[in-house]
Amino acid sequence: MPYTNWHDGRKPGAPYNRCSPNLQQILAYCENRWGLTNLGCYGVRVIRGGTKWSAHAFGAAQDMSYRGGPDRTVVENDIIPFLEANADALGIQRIHDYWARRYWQSGRGWINRPPGGKNDHLHIETTAEAWADDRTVEARIGTAGDIPSAPKPKPSGWQTVKLGDSGDNVKKVQQALADKGYKNSSGRKPIVVDGDFGANTDKRVRQFQKDAGLVSDGIAGPITAGALGIA
Repeated sequence: MPYTNWHDGRKPGAPYNRCSPNLQQILAYCENRWGLTNLGCYGVRVIRGGTKWSAHAFGAAQDMSYRGGPDRTVVENDIIPFLEANADALGIQRIHDYWARRYWQSGRGWINRPPGGKNDHLHIETTAEAWADDRTVEARIGTAGDIPSAPKPKPSGWQTVKLGDSGDNVKKVQQALADKGYKNSSGRKPIVVDGDFGANTDKRVRQFQKDAGLVSDGIAGPITAGALGIA
């Protein structure tokens, strides 16, 4: 899929002087299927903190919020995999996952962003080639809109743990990390299995998530627990 650099010096204006019909169709699909809401598409402005024109200035970017809608597990396991798997058919060249501080780009895969605030919305960009495509999503990928296989939440009934938590589930996470060779803060001995989710456990969980290709947020939820092999 050809990548469009919307920041290559072009100036806002016709024909890119409204929200992309392609993005309008994708938004409508995401609203109907998952309850995402519109946070804006067309707006003539520069990139926040920069000087180049934003993709929004060409109606080539759509922001969608999942606040009050699907939870983060659905976003990670259904929505993002769906957008990525169908990117070619839908003309999607970028997916920004602001909460996880990362973005996906066609031909490059997932790229981590510098630390910053966590926002509960997604940003997608269309190519110039697909900008004016006003066919429905269903017309392009089929009625079902299949979601590719993704890790299933397990173990059943798993209680998510994160920095500041303590208890048996924390011990399970620590033991699984130790079994996989993750070390303590000194880097010489296995991570301590004490049931306290402190800074070192948080760091090792994030590293494991990164190594496993998961969202590196330090939260040991069902997906991370499953990837750790916790039964």
